[in-house]
Amino acid sequence: MAAIALRTCIGCRGKFQKKTLLRFVNHVGSHLSADETGKLPGRGAYVCESKDCITEAFKSHKRVNSLLRTNLSKEVVMRFKQCLLHSVSQDSARGGGHK
Repeated sequence: MAAIALRTCIGCRGKFQKKTLLRFVNHVGSHLSADETGKLPGRGAYVCESKDCITEAFKSHKRVNSLLRTNLSKEVVMRFKQCLLHSVSQDSARGGGHK
């Protein structure tokens, strides 16, 4: 029997199946990208597709930089946070979402 891939949400620190979380990566050291395929190169992190988890995960740009081992500006990190929040609110309006 194959093992189920579990990952930790950086917002709530809960462990969930990899496929239920949103992965994002530091893309070429200049910006963050959502990784819908789970196969983009680079250091990545996982977050639940909920406003609460995204808000907690991106509370500090320094924390995101530490997790991804990079040095992105506060503006880049906060802009990505807003994109994620917008995306999650659209998904929940359509009836999707993790939590």
